[in-house]
Amino acid sequence: MRLLNLRLQDFRNIEFAEIGLGGDRHFFLGQNGQGKSNLLEAMGLITALRSFRTQTQAALPRKGQKAYTLAYELEHDVQGRTALELRSGPGGRQVEIDGEKVTRLVDFIGRFPVVTLCSGDIMLLRGSPAERRRFVDLSLAVVNRSYYLALRDFHRGIAERNRLLKKGGSAAELSAFEVEIAPHAARIAAFRETGMAHFRTVLCRVYDQIAEADEGPELVFRPNVEAADPERYLRILHESRERDRILGSTQRGPHRDDFSLALTVGGAREYASDGQQRGLCVALRIAQASYYREQLGLVPVLLADDVLGELDPVRREGFWRTCPQDVQIIASGTELPNDANKWLVARVVDGCVRAS
Repeated sequence: MRLLNLRLQDFRNIEFAEIGLGGDRHFFLGQNGQGKSNLLEAMGLITALRSFRTQTQAALPRKGQKAYTLAYELEHDVQGRTALELRSGPGGRQVEIDGEKVTRLVDFIGRFPVVTLCSGDIMLLRGSPAERRRFVDLSLAVVNRSYYLALRDFHRGIAERNRLLKKGGSAAELSAFEVEIAPHAARIAAFRETGMAHFRTVLCRVYDQIAEADEGPELVFRPNVEAADPERYLRILHESRERDRILGSTQRGPHRDDFSLALTVGGAREYASDGQQRGLCVALRIAQASYYREQLGLVPVLLADDVLGELDPVRREGFWRTCPQDVQIIASGTELPNDANKWLVARVVDGCVRAS
């Protein structure tokens, strides 16, 4: 897949811009705070209508405005030349593909796969389990509609069970919701086990290419409970009721799963150097791109938001070695890359984009 053109109106600090993106390598150059990340944020929305920078949609319209419009032209591996338009305002969000409205996220997510590398990815290693679950859930939901639906229905069921726990619902009421929750939990557990096995394999291979020595990378998936068997998870929910009543929420289940990254020296969060940690996060994103490609049969676009400058020269070179040559890469930074002659460069100043 390739992004060919992007038109932005009233998005972040950009009043209006139209950018041609027909090449394989694009680089947005500018000082901090000029709008480079805003451009990549707009491109990243097309995977799941989610920003890699914020969970607040109200932050996206330009200051003083209540709505924004983003129009994309893409060369899709399956659909061919495709027009996509996103509009968001007080009346909600509207999505059109080739002039046809798409009203459900489940019918949109994963049709235009993009993987974004940014400095915030370090929180996949240093942050809370919720950060890592969001990464897993997005990765799997993009490639599998069944996972998205199971996850949605599971969280709805857990929210209702939590409501009953807080208001003192009866055993019969709790049992009714638990019977509905357990099959969704089983599907989630099965998808995660398979997906994380893929991530483990690709991450180890990619990180070995990025690092200058054999550092023994490892990804360990840590399910909170054994939920693949619905009957077993039902028993766990039943046995946990009294404790859950006291705490007012469901304490055990896939919504508490986690994973960790490690090297030969030990857990990466505790023992890896800053460079090693960032290298692992980059490898994890490359593994995500590989997963999208394998499962969807589509080549994702790779966005690198001012992140490569944080890697040491050895890991930076290793990153480029791991990138497939047929992947479109759109990057940003305050300094030109060493091989600037291979990039189509545009300068970003105060929300305006000018070709160099």
